[in-house]
Amino acid sequence: MKEIDIHEGIDNTLLILNHRLQREIEVIKEYGNFPLFECYRAQLNQAFINILSNTIDALLDQKSHLVKSKKIIIYTLKIDDVYIKVRIRDNGSGIAPEIKNKLFDPFFTTKIVGKGTGLGLSIFYQIIDKHQGKIEVISELEQGAEFAIILPIKTQTH
Repeated sequence: MKEIDIHEGIDNTLLILNHRLQREIEVIKEYGNFPLFECYRAQLNQAFINILSNTIDALLDQKSHLVKSKKIIIYTLKIDDVYIKVRIRDNGSGIAPEIKNKLFDPFFTTKIVGKGTGLGLSIFYQIIDKHQGKIEVISELEQGAEFAIILPIKTQTH
């Protein structure tokens, strides 16, 4: 575990995924101010790659005429002296209520055959869980989706 600047990790992830964002997707970052954060850096960056890749897929897969401007908004904030929150929101078509409880199941996917393995969100969940974090999924059809990740600033080791 190392102390890192979580914003640097998110920015590096966006740089890696920049080729997929194309001109179609605008990324808006609203970073809060908080201290260094303790985590397994490579794993947390992988979690961000997985969730952001899924968000990009969701936006690119929807019909262009449904959303005039496709956006991903990333907020970070310090909740208190113990927890931080990272919110990743899009303005896509949202998540159907009947699949919301399956999102983190291994091999579950809504993508066409050959497009995905159904492991991205499962791995995302496992990494956040390993960091003793929580994930809230907020979504309404045709209103987009938001994944709120709540993480302890310092992970308690067992």
